[in-house]
Amino acid sequence: MADIQSSCAYCGVGCGLTISHYSSQTLAESNLSLTLKGDSSHPANFGHLCAKGEKLLLSLEQPNTLRYPKLRSGKPLDWDAATRLIADKFQQTIQQHGPDSVALYLSGQLLTEDYYVANKFAKGYLKTANVDTNSRLCMSSAVSAMQRAFGEDVVPGCYQDFEQAEVIVLIGANTAWTHPVLFQRILAAKQTNGCKLVVIDPISTATAKQADLHLAVCPGADLRLFVGLLGYLADNHCLNHKYIQNHTEGFETVVDNAQRVSGCLATLADALGVSKIELIEFYHLFSSSKKVLTASCQGVNQSVIGTDTTNAIINCHLALGQVGQEGAGFFSLTGQPNAMGGREVGGLATQLASHMGFSEQEQALLSDFWQCGHVATKPGLAAVEMFDAVAKGNIKAIWIMGTNPVVSLPESDKIAQALSDCPFVVVSEVSPDSDTAKLADVLLPAQGWSEKCGTVTNSERCITRQRGFIAPKGQAKPDWWALSQVAINMGFSGFDYPNNAAIFSEFALLSQTVNQAFPHKRFNLGGLAGLTKAQYDTLPPTQWPVTTQQQIGQQHQRVFADAQFSTSSGKAQFIAPANSFEALNHHEVNSLHRKPLTLLLNSGRSRDQWHTMTRTGHIASLRANVPEPTLSLHSRLLKPFKLVAGELAQIQSATGSSFSLARVLVDDDLPTNLANMSMHWSEQFSLTKGVNQAIDSRFDPVSKQPGFKCQPVRLLPVELALQGVVFGDHDPQAQGLTWQVAQTLTTGICYHLGFAHQQDGFAYQASPFSLQWTVMLGAILLKKQQLHIQCNTSNGRLVALKVLSNQPVHIALEAMNALIGQTLDTKLLSKLHQQLKAGNSPLICSCTGITDADICDELNNQFNQQILLKGTKPVQFEQVLDATQSSLGCGRKCGSCNSEVRQCAEKHWQEALTFAPAMDELKVEHEYAKPVKEDVA
Repeated sequence: MADIQSSCAYCGVGCGLTISHYSSQTLAESNLSLTLKGDSSHPANFGHLCAKGEKLLLSLEQPNTLRYPKLRSGKPLDWDAATRLIADKFQQTIQQHGPDSVALYLSGQLLTEDYYVANKFAKGYLKTANVDTNSRLCMSSAVSAMQRAFGEDVVPGCYQDFEQAEVIVLIGANTAWTHPVLFQRILAAKQTNGCKLVVIDPISTATAKQADLHLAVCPGADLRLFVGLLGYLADNHCLNHKYIQNHTEGFETVVDNAQRVSGCLATLADALGVSKIELIEFYHLFSSSKKVLTASCQGVNQSVIGTDTTNAIINCHLALGQVGQEGAGFFSLTGQPNAMGGREVGGLATQLASHMGFSEQEQALLSDFWQCGHVATKPGLAAVEMFDAVAKGNIKAIWIMGTNPVVSLPESDKIAQALSDCPFVVVSEVSPDSDTAKLADVLLPAQGWSEKCGTVTNSERCITRQRGFIAPKGQAKPDWWALSQVAINMGFSGFDYPNNAAIFSEFALLSQTVNQAFPHKRFNLGGLAGLTKAQYDTLPPTQWPVTTQQQIGQQHQRVFADAQFSTSSGKAQFIAPANSFEALNHHEVNSLHRKPLTLLLNSGRSRDQWHTMTRTGHIASLRANVPEPTLSLHSRLLKPFKLVAGELAQIQSATGSSFSLARVLVDDDLPTNLANMSMHWSEQFSLTKGVNQAIDSRFDPVSKQPGFKCQPVRLLPVELALQGVVFGDHDPQAQGLTWQVAQTLTTGICYHLGFAHQQDGFAYQASPFSLQWTVMLGAILLKKQQLHIQCNTSNGRLVALKVLSNQPVHIALEAMNALIGQTLDTKLLSKLHQQLKAGNSPLICSCTGITDADICDELNNQFNQQILLKGTKPVQFEQVLDATQSSLGCGRKCGSCNSEVRQCAEKHWQEALTFAPAMDELKVEHEYAKPVKEDVA
């Protein structure tokens, strides 16, 4: 048995993994003998993993893996021909149209070594700064705010601070779903240290349900909330005047406006959409506690005022002297495993490597270090600008690595058209199936997570070695290698790296050189510059800055604890919002009532999915919880929009120029002016693509991060004549399909279908085989729902099964799919009849596979046991819930489903109370009951 330590491929928590090979065979021969668990020694997770991390090995078997370079025509190439072609095309484009006619678009899925070579290649040798990354879509507002306040893109704290804080504020962050392992550490701190958890979010999310205080502020009101908080701190004499005077600048420019906002708390509370009591409770908690930690994520960043909002948060911590201190300060939750590593090497178009800007001194240092003559002299185009330039024909050659902009960028239809029209598109990918990969002129096989080696940097500045543990498939190569080969073919020197260790060593040396020239900068990997290949291969998790080899393996380091910042004066900067509050209704929130059928759309995430599902969409257990695109909205919105729960809705952009479809779900935890749809869906999985078709591309003027959140949209009902599911053989090009979503099951794939016209649905043949059996099952079968069943057979065995109705069809997908391949006889028809009557129970816990029905059965079992055990003593909900979870294991692994488990249990608890005999003789405590939430105007 051989153990390999590596890192998780998903969020910015950066969990460590241990992969074990139970075989004496080579890596190439032993893929099926792998096991995976959390690395108990890693400081990010101490062995814990979330549901996605637990199932990482299931992501290795892609439905379609890219193994060789190929042209759009499908013609295969060898690597020499592919890299020569790319080199020639880029060189010709630059000669004819200049350096800024080419671009690279990168990803937080790349390793630091890949990122470094890409930036050296483009900014150093191609002379263009048109190098951006999908981190622009999730992290750049936090980056810009920290640069403005601290002088450098540095997260001051570490994860240990979450366990030492007295108050933790999570804003715009559904951490229970997006960073589950870190959230479990937060919940543990609540229990052991008694810290208070405050969640600021318009939606009562899974995270908010576990908070001590949930502030359900109006969408877009975060900035006003924290400007008011600064005023409150000043009004109530809570400021750390000595810290402000000695270590900051610009306080007077922000405090006067802040006190005008906080002058009347009742007025402020009304503008925020919360009660005055709630607002004062939050402000008092923040001001009276010595250790307050505020962590933000996409709900803040993905806004056209995201940078100002983040600076408003930082302003409050600076005013208390709580930056870089134990258990206190501002913390940016990173979205991807290497979003920070990409920023370190200059992955954003607005930076140069090693946290440098574009001053003449910085350009000269980098030019000399890279020996490239000169580097790019000005910031390049950020993501939205970059693809606008592609659409306009200004960028004529683009190389996209490890990301799916056709799905992930706003106005995604425009992105697809831009790439389709672009003269030369290169895509480096693991699979050819992504929406972006299908538009590539040259498609390059990149090594996937399990194959490639290098480093990643997580949200707390911890560098972890990612180590490959299976042999690369086909001719898949590291991204740094592909870039280097193109550079060499273009005649550039300095790209003959023997391995990734040499790249890392060069980058570490650059950071040391930069730090010597600019000693106020805190980013420094100088202690890692002289590592041998063997030392690099065995590098333990290490938090930067690392100035000596003796610091290798160090953890729990805070930056700016000495109150010396990376600005020219050495002092932190208070930043005033760029806009007046009258201009902050950037999505015309207050005028929506004048636009019929319009409300705000929030694009978020599903609990078990990742980005555009290219890594997780084919894993059956992760698809089971949300099998189709859904649109969640408050029940009061159904009637005004003429929508029906369970049916389809069309989500149109505010201009009506593009739209998406989704199935309507009622969620009264949402405010009545906001709908919610996850961002994961694409044409790869759904006929109607994803939510970003209906979202416009306005962005924050400072960070240039798109404002995905709270966009105005129109909702229209969609009527289907027939809808349902097909199992087994399927024709995806069937005539008349309005709705089609592919879902992976444990034993195959099913398709959720919808037809606008009955004749199309009835005429649709699921299989090319001619022999079929069709039956109409009576109205009594499923609560008076009439079903159309079509069975297709080959050699007497069922090869396709179609179930359609004029209403949504609820059936157990796995059980129905298990019928495929069986002999079609009366016994099988009986099984089919039983499955149709049984209906379906939603999956609640992905880790354990526990469904709503499982929880119902076990809760009733535990309830009855408690009645027998207690006699006349009170039967408590919490005891029954705890016993149910202990028995089933749901919510006891990664914990991301805790709120769903509780919500499900509460529903069945009420049912148990209703149907239990002799209830007047029982004492039952209803301590779980929640107060009624007021609507958000």
